[in-house]
Amino acid sequence: MVVDDEPLAIDVVVSYLERMDIEPVCCENGMEALRLLQTQRFQLLFLDIEMPGLNGLSLLKSLSQRPAVVITTAYRDFAVEGFELEVLDYLVKPFSFSRLQQTMDKFQRWQGAEKETPPAVGHLFLKVDKQLVQVMVRDILYAESKKDYVRVVTVAGEHLCHLTLTELTAKLGSARFFRPHRSFTVALDKILLFRDNCVHIGGKIIPVSRELRQELRRRIQG
Repeated sequence: MVVDDEPLAIDVVVSYLERMDIEPVCCENGMEALRLLQTQRFQLLFLDIEMPGLNGLSLLKSLSQRPAVVITTAYRDFAVEGFELEVLDYLVKPFSFSRLQQTMDKFQRWQGAEKETPPAVGHLFLKVDKQLVQVMVRDILYAESKKDYVRVVTVAGEHLCHLTLTELTAKLGSARFFRPHRSFTVALDKILLFRDNCVHIGGKIIPVSRELRQELRRRIQG
């Protein structure tokens, strides 16, 4: 859910999320959001603070059960109180797509720590054309987003699958895989070279977003 009293601010977040194949519910005031949060289940909440009526922090404090929360505000002054309320992240407007992608990667890691387990037998069944093809997770080099499809490249070949990169990345888990760019997910143990703004895997040069370079380096170095 995206909650903000400024329609333009909502449009920015929605446009970013849609680029990651996510379609959020939107609310322009705290009371409307509160009603929905009391009757429906949401995994992630992007919440503005300065809103008329019920502001963001009051809304957050009123929830007995909360989704993961990301504060989106033009003010840095609420950061301490926000993190005291255990928000997932704090985005200061205006923020870039890459910064929000970093937040979504953090959300995936949070989900992984909460409830994700690696594939039990180390394989996935991928929908290729009208068939289900078994792919061993250990054989995957990287995956590349292709609009409504994902190209999964393995040591033995490749498959064009009908799913989103976000869905595939969640299935693979965060222990061995990393999404360094909105269009790619890579197997960390298959990286041959990491230099500046790219990694080399299986003869492919894959870009790394500036905001994610430090995190990728940390993951590689352990």
